[in-house]
Amino acid sequence: MRILAIVIALLIQGCVSMDKESEGARFEMNEKPSNGQALAYFFQPDMAGVWGCLLVGVDDVHKGCIGYPGFAKVEIEPGSRKISFTPNALIKIANLSYDYDFESNKVYYFEYQHFKSKAESKRAVESHYNMLLDYHLGWVLLEESEAINKLKTLKAWQ
Repeated sequence: MRILAIVIALLIQGCVSMDKESEGARFEMNEKPSNGQALAYFFQPDMAGVWGCLLVGVDDVHKGCIGYPGFAKVEIEPGSRKISFTPNALIKIANLSYDYDFESNKVYYFEYQHFKSKAESKRAVESHYNMLLDYHLGWVLLEESEAINKLKTLKAWQ
């Protein structure tokens, strides 16, 4: 019975999926936003047992999908926007969201990171505690140089 409960919890969180891993184009040096838009790269590391993608929403509209590992490049209207992330699973429940004020013609780099403690998670734009895995997760805004080094090894979802 306990195994069934864990499998159900993983399905709800999107940690079990029949999708393939990211096979799209590799990250290329950053592009500039077009027509006064902001450009955001959302990326995440490999996570054991996860094969799907994480849907990226802007003001409740899905704009891209991040593979595990992988990235999504999303153009965003300037201003305060609600950014949400929903596992592409059987049950689609947004598990983390935050509001962020985007400026036109600016590029942003957000990485999903694991934290060993709640104190470490303070540097995140938004974070949460995953009681099944017993650690904190969150989205961190990175400086361009650090982000590009990490993005060089990643692919877009296809």
